Amino acid sequence: MRVEAGDRVRFLNEVGGGTVTRTEGSLVFVEDEDGFEVPVAMHEVVVVEKGRVEAAAPGRSPVEEDRHHNEAISEPEAYHEELEEEGHDDFNPRLYLAYIKTGNNQTETGKLQAYLINDSNYYCSYLISELGEDGFMHALHQGSMAPNSKLELDEQEAAALDKRFHLQLLLYKKGKPYPALDPVSIVLTIKARKFYRDNSFRANDFFYQPAVLFPLIKNELELKMEALSERETRAIIREKEAGSVQPEKKAKRKSTPELLEVDLHIHELIDTSNGLSNGEILQLQMDKFHAVMQENKSAKGRRLVFIHGVGNGVLKNEIRKQLERKYKGVSYQDASFKEYGYGATMVLI
Repeated sequence: MRVEAGDRVRFLNEVGGGTVTRTEGSLVFVEDEDGFEVPVAMHEVVVVEKGRVEAAAPGRSPVEEDRHHNEAISEPEAYHEELEEEGHDDFNPRLYLAYIKTGNNQTETGKLQAYLINDSNYYCSYLISELGEDGFMHALHQGSMAPNSKLELDEQEAAALDKRFHLQLLLYKKGKPYPALDPVSIVLTIKARKFYRDNSFRANDFFYQPAVLFPLIKNELELKMEALSERETRAIIREKEAGSVQPEKKAKRKSTPELLEVDLHIHELIDTSNGLSNGEILQLQMDKFHAVMQENKSAKGRRLVFIHGVGNGVLKNEIRKQLERKYKGVSYQDASFKEYGYGATMVLI
C-alpha cells in the first residue's frame, strides 16, 4: 500500500508510530505523539489508517472547489514573513530541478523522483514543458510555489531521462517590495548517463539522501565561469582552423621544463572581478590551483611556484591546507624570497 501524507502508521522494527507528515522518495517523515518528526524508510512502516481527504464545501463540486482555491491564491495576499529565510540574496535567487533515487535499494539507479526546489524568498510561478515529436510544446507541470519550498513532480526511469525541458519562471513577492527580476526562460538538457556516475548524487541541503541538482538560475560566478570556458573553446577552434595549435600560454612562466610559475592574482585569471565577493574570488583562485596540480601530478621533479601575494594570508593558508590534505605526496616551501618576497609557495612534485 502506498504511504501518503496524513496516513497513520506504525514502525515494523521498532515500537511506536505516528502520522505521516510528508514523503521524500523512499523516506517517510512520521510525527510521533510527542510532536517529533522522524525520518524512516518507507518499507519499514505499515499503514494502520489511511488519511482522510478534505471534502469540498457544501454545494460545491470538486472542480468548483479547485477553481475556488486557484482563484483565492491568485488574489493579493498579506506578506508572510515566516516564509522567508535569512541569508538569501534577493538579487541571486536559487531554484533547482532535483532528482533522488526511489525504492528500497539506494545503491542502484532505477526510478528517480523529480522535485522543483525554490530556495529563495520569492513566490514562483512555473511552467515546465517538453518538445513533443509533433514539433509542439507539451506542458508537463505548471503552478505556483511558496518561498523556500520544494514540490514533488513525477517519477521516471533513469534510463528514460534523455530530456530537453523548457522552463519558464516568474518570481515575485506578495505584500512587500522587491528588486525587479527578469522572467526566466531556459532550455535544460538532461542526459541519462549522468545518473549512472558515482559522484553525480551528492549530499545537499534539501534531502536526507544524495541528489542530483540542476540549477535553473545561475549566479554571476557561474555565468563568468561559463564565459571563460566558451572563450577558451573559441580560442582552440581558431588555432585549429589556422592549421596549428599554439602552445598553451602560461602566466609569466619561467621558460624551463623543471619550473612552472602560476600567478593566482585574480586579474591574471579573469578580465574583471567586478561584482564578485571575496569568497567567489577565492574559489576561482583555488580552481586554478587544483587544475595546475592535476595537470602536473605525474611530472616527477617538476617545481611549481604559485604566486599568491601577501595580503591577509587567506589564499596562502588555503593552498597549504589543500597541499596537506589532498596532495600528500608532494613537498612545499616558501619560494625564493629574492624573487617573490613572502608572496609565493613552491611545490615540488
